[in-house]
Amino acid sequence: MPRPTICATLDEAVADIPDGITLLIPGFGATGMPWNLLTALYHQGAKGITAVSNGVGTASADGKMKGLGDLVESGRVKKVIASFTASTHPSRLSKPEQMVKDGTLIAELVPQGTLAERIRAGGAGVPAFYTPAGVGTLLAEGKEHRDFDGETYVLEEAIFADYALIRAWKADTAGNLVFRHAGRNYNPIAAMAAQHVIVEVEEPIVEAGELDPDQIHTSGIYVERLVQILPHGVLRVARAEPAPSPPSIPPGEDKRKLTRQEMAAVIGQRIQPGWIANLGIGIPTFASNYVDPNDHVTFTSENGVIGYSRLAEAGQGDPDIVNAGGQQVTIVPGASFVHHADSFALVRSGRLDVTVLGAYEAAADGSFANWRLSDAPFDNLGGIGGAMDLVARAKQIWLAMEHTTREGVPRLLEHTTLPVTSPRGVTLIVTDIAVISVKGGRFLLEEHAPGYTAAEIASLTGAPLDVSPNLREVSVKAL
Repeated sequence: MPRPTICATLDEAVADIPDGITLLIPGFGATGMPWNLLTALYHQGAKGITAVSNGVGTASADGKMKGLGDLVESGRVKKVIASFTASTHPSRLSKPEQMVKDGTLIAELVPQGTLAERIRAGGAGVPAFYTPAGVGTLLAEGKEHRDFDGETYVLEEAIFADYALIRAWKADTAGNLVFRHAGRNYNPIAAMAAQHVIVEVEEPIVEAGELDPDQIHTSGIYVERLVQILPHGVLRVARAEPAPSPPSIPPGEDKRKLTRQEMAAVIGQRIQPGWIANLGIGIPTFASNYVDPNDHVTFTSENGVIGYSRLAEAGQGDPDIVNAGGQQVTIVPGASFVHHADSFALVRSGRLDVTVLGAYEAAADGSFANWRLSDAPFDNLGGIGGAMDLVARAKQIWLAMEHTTREGVPRLLEHTTLPVTSPRGVTLIVTDIAVISVKGGRFLLEEHAPGYTAAEIASLTGAPLDVSPNLREVSVKAL
């Protein structure tokens, strides 16, 4: 069996990467990211790169470590293909966004699950496939559509890459790789989809045969070069975020809006025992704190964590076990880890009982928008992440959002004004002043924040609002 080259340094591993390549960069947030190889590539000088990654990001705050954002901002990347091409602060343009607007960088925005499947298809030699993700949205315009069994799908093409930079936990001299927890994410499929695969390894590289063949995640036949991270590189900076205490809303409290944690608690306590649920970035991620572990709810994250629970307490987390927002979480007995494409296969195959997402706008027809704050001509800038995949087949779509803009303009409307994430499917909306179900093309007010009346909530809603005969004040039970 051919053996990969084991390089003495990170610089040696990337020394001959040429200009003009298509480069796969796995990683989900900071987890499973090949930071050391990216840093070495930054100093090596290759340019004209087409980069494929979950997100573009911005320049690193750590002067020693470099990421894709640094390559982009230094003018070394000509095109990015990603599920996040816009800043997490949509009111402020990042430098990469400005480069797109100025015409010095090309962006291609892709739903996250579609991105993973395009990479997997490239590794499997499949040139294209049909997916339900994105149908009825801007991202599907101009693409071939086809109906199967009464449902519409859009054609997506595979991604074939020249190089992939990979982050592995363990490796042997035959090139076999093992990934750790959510550090798996895109790494196994990226290793299959590139002609040249270079791997940075956390643990000491062992002799062939020392790793159990049954525990191998990626076969060595895909790997061209290995390099040990230490002593020249950096393993990681661990950071655990403390879990907030469960909120409790005293009855009869003076008028006020719900906090983000209270909104998350409302969501968590509506999730039913035995459900499979996915929680999106922002307020929804906190909902796992407010679900009783005895209810056996299975939370999944896009990065391949299946079976997590509460956010980790300070000092108790694991940097390789994170949710969709990159927050460290605890796992439950029976948890498992899969790679990114398998994680979204679970999503698209209709196994989610509910997906919970943030939103900018929602409409009485069940549509909503959460990835772009402009209705200007599409420039491939946005932060779609995995939302379009998540809503394509979930049995229910719940939203957590502010009821109005800062200027008091309603966000709940008869029809969305922003580009939609999904043209239908929303069943429940939790805002900072109300809990509203969506039924038969109308909003139904079920619960109100302390001190708010149905009439006041209706005046802040941009569509007719029916009132439940069982209307009650929001109540959150401490677990």
